Amino acid sequence: MHADDTPALSSADPVATIAAPPPLVAEIPRTKRFGPRATWLLDWGTKGSLALTDQGLTSGAGFGVNLLLARWMPAEVYGAFAVAFAGFLFIAGFHNVLLLEPLTVFGPSRHAERLPAYFRAQFIIHAILVGALAGIALLTGLLLWRLSPDRPLSGAVAGAGLALPFLLLLWLARRMCYVVQRPSIAVAGSTIYLAVIIAGLFLLRHFGWLGSFTAYLLMASGSVLAGGVLLWRLGLLKSGLKPELGISWRGALEENWTYGRWMVGSTVLFSVSTQAQTFLVAGLLGLGAAGILRAMQFPSLVMMQLTTAAGLLVLPAFSYDFGKGAVEKLRRKATMVSLTLVFGALCFAALLALLAGRTENVLFGGKYAASAWLMAVLALIPVCTGFSAGYSMALRAVQKPHFDLFANALAASVGVLSAACFIRWWGLGGAVSSMVLSSLVAALANFLSFQRCIENRTWS
Repeated sequence: MHADDTPALSSADPVATIAAPPPLVAEIPRTKRFGPRATWLLDWGTKGSLALTDQGLTSGAGFGVNLLLARWMPAEVYGAFAVAFAGFLFIAGFHNVLLLEPLTVFGPSRHAERLPAYFRAQFIIHAILVGALAGIALLTGLLLWRLSPDRPLSGAVAGAGLALPFLLLLWLARRMCYVVQRPSIAVAGSTIYLAVIIAGLFLLRHFGWLGSFTAYLLMASGSVLAGGVLLWRLGLLKSGLKPELGISWRGALEENWTYGRWMVGSTVLFSVSTQAQTFLVAGLLGLGAAGILRAMQFPSLVMMQLTTAAGLLVLPAFSYDFGKGAVEKLRRKATMVSLTLVFGALCFAALLALLAGRTENVLFGGKYAASAWLMAVLALIPVCTGFSAGYSMALRAVQKPHFDLFANALAASVGVLSAACFIRWWGLGGAVSSMVLSSLVAALANFLSFQRCIENRTWS
């Protein structure tokens, strides 16, 4: 895709833009006519910057919500919010592997000529899957309220259940922007969401309405507004889809499951490899230590989100290369992406090592000053994730997601065993060391799996 073709992607008619072959498929072959690698790098650099901006805005909203609620709410109320949010993230992991990942892989490679119909089929799947999960969450919240009406957890779970479909709808709409290579639209939606969330939190606090339930309602409202804007910009709110371009949602669901079934187990194992240390710290060292561990993760989590944004950007392009049989080109791109992300993450870790004390003071006012050094160690996790990103996305692009299951199974085993030992030996520092080791194991497993897959051509 070329920089001088960008105006064509900004058509005043969103339907014309999305109904035609998507920019990813329509534009990439034309690079052969122009040739210069600098043009390709400039174009992808621009899109990469937009993707990072989008992910930064979304991460900023989540970061801001947790930070402000932790400062303003009583500890028990914020704890209820955090427990419900952990449940939301767990469900979001399944939504990611059963909708978002297949959408990103199969959209450009199999359904390039009929993306609007394909997107609408995915909306139906979203409504069925998330609607059922939201109903379960609401029933759980009602049960908790009947058992303990004075505890804040019931309101938090009920609020999370109400917000769940809308929060994940925004995620789905943003991913569609990446499939059609329009990250600028995703940036607009994320900006609206961030503005609504921050303004809404201050208003809720001003009027004395701030609580776990109202915080989730605010997040749902921001998602509805931002998601609606994205769908309008993509032209998906207009009617008039040609019948011959229709796609059965059942067929799309079968395709999603065929791809995502390997990732379901991977999602569970990834949660174990990344969260086991927190639970073990709480059990062995106390809830206070677990809170410190979570707080010290804030900077590294932001960097992890930026790494994720880069993966979202390159996955459709990797899928395109695989669809065209350009395996060697895909291999070079995967290596370039991983090395670039490693360099950026190393710079971030070095900077955080120098400014850990100041960073902690800005975020927490010196409350966790004695543990500020853990921030720099935890920043090594994005280094490992960055190294893994290019190879992991390439494995997904060649439609071999079961390698991700293998990597997370290995990382989960190492994470649990090392945490059980390291925490007893070195306390909180041991938990951090276990988390870094688990991330390193996953990164190496993805790298070796990709090399074996490419060398042996293990795909059909």
